[in-house]
Amino acid sequence: MKKVFTILFSIVLVLLVTCSMTFAAENTSNTQSNITNKADASMTLVEDNTCHITFGKYGEFEKKLIQINTEEKTIDIGLTVKNNAEILENKKADVVLLIDASESMNQNTINIGGEEISRKQAVLNSAQTLVDKLFAVNPEIRIGIVEFATSTETNDQGYTIEGTDKDAKIITSALTSDKDTIANALNTVSKDVMGPRTNIEVGLDAAYSLLETSNDSDVEKYIITLTDAIPNTARGVTMDTYSDATIVPTRNKVLELKENDVNLISMLIEMSDDEIEISKEDPKPTYREVAERIFGSSTNPTAGSVYYVSDDEVEDTITNQIYDNLVQESYDLTDIVIKDYFPQNIIDNFNYAQLTESNIGTVTAEVNKDDNSITWTIHSLAPGEVATFSYRLSLKDQFSSDIVGINLPTNENVEITYEENGTPGEAENDDSPIVALDVLPKDPIPQTGIYTGLAIIGTVAILGVIGIGSYSYIKKNRF
Repeated sequence: MKKVFTILFSIVLVLLVTCSMTFAAENTSNTQSNITNKADASMTLVEDNTCHITFGKYGEFEKKLIQINTEEKTIDIGLTVKNNAEILENKKADVVLLIDASESMNQNTINIGGEEISRKQAVLNSAQTLVDKLFAVNPEIRIGIVEFATSTETNDQGYTIEGTDKDAKIITSALTSDKDTIANALNTVSKDVMGPRTNIEVGLDAAYSLLETSNDSDVEKYIITLTDAIPNTARGVTMDTYSDATIVPTRNKVLELKENDVNLISMLIEMSDDEIEISKEDPKPTYREVAERIFGSSTNPTAGSVYYVSDDEVEDTITNQIYDNLVQESYDLTDIVIKDYFPQNIIDNFNYAQLTESNIGTVTAEVNKDDNSITWTIHSLAPGEVATFSYRLSLKDQFSSDIVGINLPTNENVEITYEENGTPGEAENDDSPIVALDVLPKDPIPQTGIYTGLAIIGTVAILGVIGIGSYSYIKKNRF
């Protein structure tokens, strides 16, 4: 009897070990189930988004899908950086010089080369030098001259009539490429007499009407405003205390020109920090504060470029800085750093490799695992230059099933830092192509759970047979 129970115990022990091994195999299979083979997956493009960033005045960045290979599970991405500034000699341009002819321009003097001349004449001399330099670069450029202040007309009671279209005069009947015509127009402004105050709104309107005489839709349009005053008159407004009555319509005109693709360049002379005593505001604003309400600051202009200058800076600003602004020979984007950040699930499940090297600047060869980024550094990008670079993301041979069936943006963010003519700036965008993975269906295979069930059933059956056999053996020997 004792021998029989020993045999039964051994059989049960063997069966328990077998079941344990079966369960262990099942658990191991469950652990490995979140790993998927590349060959079993399919890839689709969900959204073909383009990451587009404008930075500075003419900088442009674009990151977009070149192609996706759904069989090889690869994604090719192209990056482009442009300096869209054009050199004047390569483009059509119409330029209107809008010159302040008010009383203050005639009364204030500037020392040029040891000679005292009126502020107005200093501006006109510099404007002539600018015109000569522009024609030397591009003989086809067309230029017009407009002056503004206030009208000298009086009504029947002897009061000066202000706030009308007569507060501005178009000196050149049309835009012209004739140097002599422009020289004669500047000479006319030098001798002309207008009223004492400044209606900049009407002056800007007259300059725009001259630009509109051109039927060429491909031409670049510029208005260069040269003034030493803030508006104290506007359309429908007589002498004002530098209030919103003249500030608002003038600013609105500046914004209107911007909306109509006019490049506005403004030079404001001697905008002091003195309070405007006749202003009715409390506290009283300064001349510079009122000017900035209309034109903005040099670093944050309302439209175009703004130069706040002293009398000593007039000549250099017009003949060099504004010239460079127009010609754009000196417009450089420098110290450009582009950081392209990848999501963690892309880093974990895709291989990164460069397809083409950058034609300008350098790109890090591998992804920085500290912040999941690559860095493209461009020391300088001159007007008209285009920098390109591309890379490939390839699905790894084995990847996590956690990314199956979800949208996978290929990019987390792009950040750009740069300097524009020495002024720092930054920009960013997180748009990117989005893909998705799926697992191809396969024929079902036997699961370890089935074997576990069979083992348990078999164990019960064997124990039953042994029990019956043991009972029969005991009964037989007893009798």
